[in-house]
Amino acid sequence: MKITKDKSLKSLNTLFIEAFADQFIAISSKDDLIELTKQYPFKEKVFFILGEGSNTLFTKNVTGLLIKMEIRGREKLHTNGDYTDFKFGAGEIWRDVVVWLAEQEYSGVENLAYIPGTVGAAPVGNIAAYGQVTEDVFVELEAVDLYNGELKVFKHDDMNFKYRHSIFKEKGFEHYAIVSVTLRLSKHAEFDTSYHSRYKNESLEEWLKKIATPPYKPIDVVRAVTELRKYKLPWMDEYGTCGSFFTNPFLTVDQFKELATKIDELQQYPVNKMDYHNTSWEDTGDQEIVKIPAGRLLDELGWKGKWDGNVGTFDRHALCVITNKKATGKEVFEYTEAMKKNVKDAYGIDLKSEVVIV
Repeated sequence: MKITKDKSLKSLNTLFIEAFADQFIAISSKDDLIELTKQYPFKEKVFFILGEGSNTLFTKNVTGLLIKMEIRGREKLHTNGDYTDFKFGAGEIWRDVVVWLAEQEYSGVENLAYIPGTVGAAPVGNIAAYGQVTEDVFVELEAVDLYNGELKVFKHDDMNFKYRHSIFKEKGFEHYAIVSVTLRLSKHAEFDTSYHSRYKNESLEEWLKKIATPPYKPIDVVRAVTELRKYKLPWMDEYGTCGSFFTNPFLTVDQFKELATKIDELQQYPVNKMDYHNTSWEDTGDQEIVKIPAGRLLDELGWKGKWDGNVGTFDRHALCVITNKKATGKEVFEYTEAMKKNVKDAYGIDLKSEVVIV
């Protein structure tokens, strides 16, 4: 293990923001991390844990120690009936793991294809897309307590999963570093291709029909999701981006109905379910709280494709903040604050950042 001083982070975050870490170390094994807890006074000094840097905005240099998690490993644990458990190192690249599982015809994460980030980050933010969510396949994870070097197992019931949330986003759990994640996949797929929106070419079912013929396999869905995401979202080969910058806001049904009088065909979804089967945007059923797309609010206010200097939004998705890879963290932060203020002034809704702002 080697600690590097004054490490540039520009190539280690997907917004390509230049920032420096006072001290930097890449961790490739659980044992190395445990050993590090004996050398670095985590209780007394500042530290920051980084995966692929796909959900982080650096607005300043990082004081203290930045730990980049690079623990790899893919292990098939056991099969129980229709399900098989796999254990992955926290530093495995999520999108690679999704393809690897689909190629072996395991189902459960195919709709989460082409999402940047590491496996360790997936349960932290309870990543979800197009009808699937991490918590539905999560079994457990292992994390090292950086304060004492002890290894702790967090089961599903320990995680407090919610929309874009887990216990690792709560106060008091910042000193745990995830080293492995176990997921449960199935060989008996029941694909959910119901995702659609009001915009052209954004139906998952239609993309699937373009690239494959029934009976569909998990890899077919992965390819369809990948093509949909490539069409709809920016990617790092062209822009700096963290994908969706804000979470989708929650409204009471009454608030939603009032807002729907101002915005035609405003979509709404269940709060904690990735459910796109309802084709009537107005039908809220017996729900008291609904979720609406933040991107639609920004679109209505003219943010889609809008640039200010080195920062803008993607021309097909107003929720995706992008850069020309020359922006400073301050520029990105000020741009997103202007977005938040515009939505607040227009609709009385407070947008919350999904991206971690340092």
